[in-house]
Amino acid sequence: MVSKHIRLLKDLAHIDESFQSDHLFSIKKKLDASTCDAIHETDLTHPIFIYTPQQSPYIGGEFELEINLPLDYPTTTPRVKFRTPIYSPIVDESGIISCLPILQRWQTYPINSINLYDILIEIDYYITHLEDVDEPHRPILLNEWKEDPSLFHKLAEQQTKELAKSQKR
Repeated sequence: MVSKHIRLLKDLAHIDESFQSDHLFSIKKKLDASTCDAIHETDLTHPIFIYTPQQSPYIGGEFELEINLPLDYPTTTPRVKFRTPIYSPIVDESGIISCLPILQRWQTYPINSINLYDILIEIDYYITHLEDVDEPHRPILLNEWKEDPSLFHKLAEQQTKELAKSQKR
């Protein structure tokens, strides 16, 4: 099993190392290549990340995020889903996020040029830079953000406090 998932294990190690200082993303269940044979397949093909945004209106929230990796990753586009509800135009009501440019153009990139880290960076960017969102899942929320930013921030903060409470680890 180790050889089958070397690329994924490298991606996860890079994420773990890259976000150690700012804790923007962390892996919910740490994986180790030396114990890989004892790891359940879904821990590798559906890694769960904890996203702790550093910008308003989501500060103080912890959001679980799952990336569904096809067996032929990185050849096929991963699917991304927020398991914790988030008040954002780029995430639909069921938590699906597919409107990221990196996911939409996945097949056009050379195979080893992008990875999970790139997806996570883009998620954080588009969650906190709504001015650059072109194709939202929830256009109503993007219009709300444009027309009444204080209402959008108030509702996003309220939902974050109610549904994205920090989990003690």
